[in-house]
Amino acid sequence: MVKAPELEGRVMPNAGSPTDPWAQVAMLVRLIRTGEAQTRPELAEATGLGRNVITLRVQAAEAIGLIRASGAARSRGGRAADIWEFTGVHHHVLVATVDEDGFRVVLANLDLTPLGESSVEWTLSDDTARTCERMAAQMETLISDHRSPTIWGIGLGMPAPVDVTTGRSRDPVIAGAKGIRWPRTFDIRRWFIDRMKVPVWVDSVSNLAALGAASEPEAPADLVFVRLGNGVGSGIVSNGGLHRGADSLAGEITHIVVSDDARRLCLCGRSGCVDAFAGSWAIEAEARRAVAQGRSPFLAARAEDGLGLAVVVAGAESGDIACAEIVHSAAEALGRGLATVVTWFNPRRVVVAGNDLASSPLFRHILTRTLQSQALSACIEHLELRIGPGQAAEVVGGLSLVRDALLAPSHLAAWAPTGSPADFGAAVLAIG
Repeated sequence: MVKAPELEGRVMPNAGSPTDPWAQVAMLVRLIRTGEAQTRPELAEATGLGRNVITLRVQAAEAIGLIRASGAARSRGGRAADIWEFTGVHHHVLVATVDEDGFRVVLANLDLTPLGESSVEWTLSDDTARTCERMAAQMETLISDHRSPTIWGIGLGMPAPVDVTTGRSRDPVIAGAKGIRWPRTFDIRRWFIDRMKVPVWVDSVSNLAALGAASEPEAPADLVFVRLGNGVGSGIVSNGGLHRGADSLAGEITHIVVSDDARRLCLCGRSGCVDAFAGSWAIEAEARRAVAQGRSPFLAARAEDGLGLAVVVAGAESGDIACAEIVHSAAEALGRGLATVVTWFNPRRVVVAGNDLASSPLFRHILTRTLQSQALSACIEHLELRIGPGQAAEVVGGLSLVRDALLAPSHLAAWAPTGSPADFGAAVLAIG
């Protein structure tokens, strides 16, 4: 373990405050990582700290392996100053994202470069601990396969909203034909902290996907990410930061009512929700109904092999009327829901990604047309709508969540004096 340098003025009650030395280290690391300031003179100018203080903080950041001299220098008229760069190649984090039919685990470094990953088919059940144990075992396998690097933190993406302050499921209904419910009393974050002995952060996969979209170059400060899966979820980024809402339920576009059709029952107990049209569970149910009513020769010929979403999309593209109606209804429902969100929130960009629906020309056309006709025209005048594959966004978002949390002033001030956040999960959890 790296031995962190002693910094003057260290007062634990003020951890994370602007006067805390380690919080100042965190500020310098952020400036260097983002490229806003990379030489000592630039850092002094950006922070207002004195030259000697800057030197001490740079030395501290270098000692715990967060920055290094790039070997280059630049001058603004006087002596050339060393350029510092962020380095996270020697520090590792894990991200796991969960769906109804499996989960994915990714090992990466703090530069957010994936080093290895594995996808596991897994049927979720009401037994949350069983799923967590299987995920933890896969994490340990991935760590072992990569020569057992020390893990600094873990990010978890759950298939339902999560209260980030408690680590518990906020809405226990998980989209899917089974209507799985996870108990609100189960502390997912605490379970993984106790099991893996590192800091852990938990959020919904939709929020992680929104963070991933927001981390793209030139991403706008206000965007919405709609994640198509077993259910339809979304994440909201406002003014550059994730907006979770007062009860961690912001972005639940899935339960916006867009139809008065009482036959479209949703898992939430109401009818006419977006999810009852555009969730893959609902689309597959409609496909089975179409076969039972004899309305789709295309689906009937493939019924024995299963009527999954991909089959319905393929049928729509081949000209099967019933399949086209199902895809059309899904796109129209989502378009109506999005029109409400866009008119209310006025984002600069909306990303719709996830499953096979996003690759369907019919779906894209109807969704775009519905959004344009239903939203306030002034709100879509400068709106950028992106529809297509985007499964990587949630992994990027999870990695960003962990990295940014570890390097936040309050967290870094707590773990940096020990040299590593490893075995520091409870302490990081205690400070939020």
